[in-house]
Amino acid sequence: MTLLSDEQMIGFVREGYLTIDADLPAEFHAALHSRIQGLFEKDGNPGNDILPRVPDLHRVLDQPTVSGALTSLLGSDYLLHPHRHCHLNPAGSPGQQMHQDSYERDENVRHHRARWLMAFYYPQDVDIDRGPSSIVPATHFLTWKSQHDSPHELPMVGKAGTVTIVHYDLWHRAMANVGARDRFMVKFLFTRMQEPTAATWAHDGRDWEAGDRDDDIVCSHVWDWLRGATNPQPGNQVESLEELTRRLSDEDEMGRYDAAYRLGRMGEEGVSTLTAALRAESEDRLAANLERSHTNPVQLDAAYGLTTAGSAAIPTLTNLLEDESWGLRASAADTLGDMGHVAAPAGGALARVLDDESAWVRRNAVEALGNIGPLATAAAPALSECLSDHDVTVRHNAALALAKMGAGDTSLLQQASADEDHYVRELAGYALSRQRS
Repeated sequence: MTLLSDEQMIGFVREGYLTIDADLPAEFHAALHSRIQGLFEKDGNPGNDILPRVPDLHRVLDQPTVSGALTSLLGSDYLLHPHRHCHLNPAGSPGQQMHQDSYERDENVRHHRARWLMAFYYPQDVDIDRGPSSIVPATHFLTWKSQHDSPHELPMVGKAGTVTIVHYDLWHRAMANVGARDRFMVKFLFTRMQEPTAATWAHDGRDWEAGDRDDDIVCSHVWDWLRGATNPQPGNQVESLEELTRRLSDEDEMGRYDAAYRLGRMGEEGVSTLTAALRAESEDRLAANLERSHTNPVQLDAAYGLTTAGSAAIPTLTNLLEDESWGLRASAADTLGDMGHVAAPAGGALARVLDDESAWVRRNAVEALGNIGPLATAAAPALSECLSDHDVTVRHNAALALAKMGAGDTSLLQQASADEDHYVRELAGYALSRQRS
């Protein structure tokens, strides 16, 4: 595999995307384009069946440049998710508005740590007239700002074989196709199956070099997480606790994150402040979050700081799992999940809320146990029971969590392999295969 360099990883962490060449002959891409075009003309869009209907797409994903980039970003055992789609942008199309993709059969919190990626593959040459996909670089950390009509929009033009890998939360769209020919783009979804314990790219050991960008502290945190660091770096604290607390309410979204991350580096004192802020945010934002489509109701700013605090925040978050507010219980579960294996001491408490009356609490707790991974295998029997939950997001995440653990009740996983939902079926089958391997 061709692993990414430090420079490429730094670019991805900062900008949220990476463009590479699949490095296959032009004739291969031409044949693939012809196959896809014929498939659309005969049967229409095959949706998730694009890969089995056009199996040569596996050659693109298996190329050393592509698999090496995905390994660098997600670890060596990343999962090709059962959701994939071929996007047709026909000649004359007006294009889309800028957006973030929803998570299939799920409503995840938008996390800064890159556990989910998308890859966009062009089987034909695409120029600015042919309706390329476009992105707004460095917007993968942002949720509340509208990126519509951004002056920083960047068209993803390129020759056949171009593959652009993006952080799942990066703002993007299909541009207007003002040319005379249709444009195809095949989108694949990938997820990390193990939390990072060391760098999986061609890393020379360098630390993050601070700059003057307002997202620098977030980038530094993500860089260290990708290298397997588990404890926050104190850094130089130049602002008072009072000033950082005030900045948690900034109008500027990145300004709020900067304050939250800095508070997370302050240990117990910062955790206390962030917990109070989380309570206030949950009360103020819950209704609005519930009204927003494709949004987990615990999309809260203070949670990023508590994730940063790591082990110092675990006792507080464990207590919040028993709070009378379901929103706070759900937020505590999500934040522990964003910590990954660091939250292993909370595994028992997370398992105890798998029968919570709130589907949001159950969904976030299931995901959290999956991110903790094999260190939470004691929860596998309870997770297996969640495969029959009436909420599809709980079932979906339970199957994925068990796959990450390589554990679970075999008979219940086999039953889930016949679930009415496509993604639950596929992920339950994958969990079974992980047990056998």
